[in-house]
Amino acid sequence: MKKNKNKNSGFTLIEVLIACAIITVSMFALMSTAQKGLSLSREALLMSQANTLMEEGAEAVKSIRDNNWTDVSNLNLNTNYYLYFNTNTKNWKLDTNSTSLLGYEPTYPVDGVFSRSIVVSSVERDANDDIVASGGTVDTGTKKITVTVSWTSTSGFKSKNLSFYISNIFN
Repeated sequence: MKKNKNKNSGFTLIEVLIACAIITVSMFALMSTAQKGLSLSREALLMSQANTLMEEGAEAVKSIRDNNWTDVSNLNLNTNYYLYFNTNTKNWKLDTNSTSLLGYEPTYPVDGVFSRSIVVSSVERDANDDIVASGGTVDTGTKKITVTVSWTSTSGFKSKNLSFYISNIFN
């Protein structure tokens, strides 16, 4: 009878070792899944923030247009501009200086993560008054605006663009 008891004790020890191995592998799998979930959550947050910054940039350019069309139409084409906000006058301003502008607060880099630039391009129209990529007549009352937000994430450098047209609607 003593022999059977020893066999059962040895078998129980092997079961405990196998159970420990299964629990260990399961815990590593769960930790890996949690890590990936956190990483994807961070990426989604950064993407959401980038979308918000692009929309803010678009609304700021529209506000500048609404205040004075010449503030947009006189900008150099295909040049990076940066947004500034005057907290006293509550007005936006575009400038090529990427670091500071007297009397204005820079709106980038945001949290040291994001950078945002705005490029103004000319718009050409064909004989039917439709916008064309090239070969038309330059429409001085319409500009193409491209807001670019870029950032570095755990998966590398990322960038998003938002392009739209604005017109001199108060002319």
